Amino acid sequence: MRMADLAREAGIAKGTLYLYFPSKESLFLALLDERLAAAFASLKAGFEAASSREGRLPLTSGEIAREVAAILSSDLSLPRLLAVLHAELEKKVAYAEALSFKRRLAAFIMDSGAELSRAYPALSPEAGRKFFLFLYAQIVGLVHLTDISPFMERISSEPGLEVFKLGFAQTLEESARLILEGLINTEYPPPAAEKGVKP
Repeated sequence: MRMADLAREAGIAKGTLYLYFPSKESLFLALLDERLAAAFASLKAGFEAASSREGRLPLTSGEIAREVAAILSSDLSLPRLLAVLHAELEKKVAYAEALSFKRRLAAFIMDSGAELSRAYPALSPEAGRKFFLFLYAQIVGLVHLTDISPFMERISSEPGLEVFKLGFAQTLEESARLILEGLINTEYPPPAAEKGVKP
């Protein structure tokens, strides 16, 4: 889509759009920034509410995975923009703009990791940060696997290729749970006897 098309869709002159965004990539980066801020604000609110409830048992890994996946898949423009971030957006914006965005993204990840560790005490803030970083990488890959063309939809419907038919939200939830449980097992590995290792 060209800037002229975007301006027409927004109902403004193309020149007005260029006053705020020097390129289409700058506009998409701003949209991504806005959607990330909203998603992380929702995550933070959910974790704060969970960690402040009196008499409430800590969240389970399944509950966290469900909540995170629901928020991150509620607006599919967010994962789609994340998927094109590295391939397109970061390569075509000014250095200062990319640097500023990366700093905000790093802050979102660090803050969310800290909030997650408060809501889920089995996880350290560092492991919480890793959880969101690993999930970010997972989202980028899942978009490419699940957001497919009608042609590839037909291909994956062929016998024996059903393995490629993935739902984004469901797979993201399962991935989030597995990443979380893997990080917990790394921080608190089971005793050797439980792993079947002879003393």
